[in-house]
Amino acid sequence: MDRTTRSPAPPATAQLRALANATSDGILTIDAASTVRFANPAVERILGYSPDELEGEPLSTVMSPGLADRHRDGLADYLETGERNLDWTDVRLPGKRKDGSEVPLSISFTEFTADGERFFTGILRDVSDRERQERRLSELHRFAQSLTAVETADGVCHLAMATANNVLPNLHTTAYLYDADAGRLSPVSHTPDVPQIASDTGALFGGDQSVLWDVYQSQERLACADTRTDEAVADAETPLRSLIAVPIGPYGVVASGATTPDAFDRDDVRVLSLLAADVETALDRVEREADLRDRAAELEDHVATLERLNRVNDVIRDLTTALVRAESREELEQAVCTELVNVDPYRFAWIGTPAATGGELRPRASAGVERGYLDAVATAGADGPAGSGPPGRAAATRELQVHNDLATNPPFEPWRKEALQRGYRACISVPLVYRDLLYGVLTLYAGEANAFDDLEVDVLDELGQMVAYATNAVERSAALASDSTVELRFEIADPDLVVAEFARETESSVRLESLVERDDGSLRAFFVVDGASVSEVAEFAARSAAVSDPTHVSETDEGHLFEATVGTETFLARLLDYGAYPTELTATPTGASLTVELPQGGDTQPFLRMMLDTHDGVELVARRELDRPIQSDAEFRAHYADRLTDREEEVLRTAFYAGFFESPRRSSGSEVAELLDVSQPTVNRHLRSGERKLLEMVFENRDGE
Repeated sequence: MDRTTRSPAPPATAQLRALANATSDGILTIDAASTVRFANPAVERILGYSPDELEGEPLSTVMSPGLADRHRDGLADYLETGERNLDWTDVRLPGKRKDGSEVPLSISFTEFTADGERFFTGILRDVSDRERQERRLSELHRFAQSLTAVETADGVCHLAMATANNVLPNLHTTAYLYDADAGRLSPVSHTPDVPQIASDTGALFGGDQSVLWDVYQSQERLACADTRTDEAVADAETPLRSLIAVPIGPYGVVASGATTPDAFDRDDVRVLSLLAADVETALDRVEREADLRDRAAELEDHVATLERLNRVNDVIRDLTTALVRAESREELEQAVCTELVNVDPYRFAWIGTPAATGGELRPRASAGVERGYLDAVATAGADGPAGSGPPGRAAATRELQVHNDLATNPPFEPWRKEALQRGYRACISVPLVYRDLLYGVLTLYAGEANAFDDLEVDVLDELGQMVAYATNAVERSAALASDSTVELRFEIADPDLVVAEFARETESSVRLESLVERDDGSLRAFFVVDGASVSEVAEFAARSAAVSDPTHVSETDEGHLFEATVGTETFLARLLDYGAYPTELTATPTGASLTVELPQGGDTQPFLRMMLDTHDGVELVARRELDRPIQSDAEFRAHYADRLTDREEEVLRTAFYAGFFESPRRSSGSEVAELLDVSQPTVNRHLRSGERKLLEMVFENRDGE
């Protein structure tokens, strides 16, 4: 550059020149020919040229070729027209440094005239840092927008690390999430270069995570310029010499750093903090949406369960009718199985009862897709009380057995293998228990896993109780209507038997005359006491839980006749529960004897086990099979019982055992009414109705002969 021919700078006061030399912004002044007439010292810091090197040179010296051409054309148009093509304030243009590199500049222009000559002054500011921050913020903005489509915590962390690689390219970054099961912070994602300095898992710290744990617990970020000198980090096992650790709320920590000290600035810390805040917000959303999905799934499952339960309840209503109408246990059990398999997703149902010996469950009824399953499991020995199958365990424990996913946890037991081969995916075994009597086990198989939730289990449990109750009723009805029975006679030395306890205390004898089952399910017993007073009976009943409301009916040659209410959990009630009707029960101070009848062909083993297990000193002294003397008598009694209402039968039976039909009468109509707690006209009406129905049957039969 020829210094002798350089045009002088435009005139300026000493004060303005001093300000121009002192400012940190670059200042260039050009003339109308685009020649640099003035440059302040700050220009050298920005562009690499000293003022002496620029003054007298064309402005294109600090421009790229393309920009220089545009500048010359634009300046010429402005000088000719006076119209600006751009805003002269904060114009973003690239500048060319002395070394040839580009630097982003923010330039504000102004124009002035001196000594009749036009000049243009530009104030230059290096905006490299600002643009870097803007690029980072733009990247973070795109990151925040992209997070809205991510549905998992791992996905959020993976996207965050991809963003960290762009906005913090000089740092190694790893995201840690809190693992509640392990009770520690676990690395879930990292920038690509982390494995070069740490483990493949992305862990920037060894076994000791105390540094990150402190950040997580305190929820305060840590910025350490040199890990070798900072006491908080000095003992940490890490390859990093500089470290930034920022908490992600309750979810974890994001750690970033370099293997050299002082590798980050305040902007880096701010960017990482913004990144962590976006991650926390995204994880909040992911957690909420996961909760909503779980709730929606639960609601969907609940709705499906309710729909299935509605179908089950419909079946139960149908079953209730079938149970009431069933004339035999076989008919009842088959109806239960058939109705249940008509409900999705049930595929197969069967009812089995324990054998008298060995305990294995023997199928009594089944319906649905069976395909030899029962034979297969019987061969495997899985269904006895000692077996591993659900029916066997239900029989042994008398508790429901639920398996909601038969395909889990192999190797499979033989019964599960057979079930899976037939498309069974879940099963439930329901013990059919009434009072203490196990009538069998109902097992239901479903074609899908998790078919039996708590609500459905409760419904099926109630169904099992209903089936057991109905079975008991059918068995008792069969016992009463049967023309042939098994008679069992016992001698009982149990001192706790209520009737024996009374006889021993009062040194009397007691004989049961009859049991009457009332509409409300209560039992009324008629019994004769010889050797004890009426007051002794009343006193004993007052302190006994087994007998209440004793009423003295009459006094006969054999003793005092009483009528009393018997509790539903007593010895007599239990006999009826097992289908055993007492035909004789006597007690003396030395013991008691009992004779009962059970239906012929029925299983007497459960009743015998109950007697032996429940009472001490029980001995079976006689067993015989009885045939009714004339078959038509049993049919006659059954037909008569069918014609009577429950109330008519109760009134007739009570009146009979109270001596109303004897001559002379031992009880009047009003006394019978008092026993039944009804009015005398009501008793008279039921007596006349029952007598009329009996006479109709007698004379109708005679007329038909």
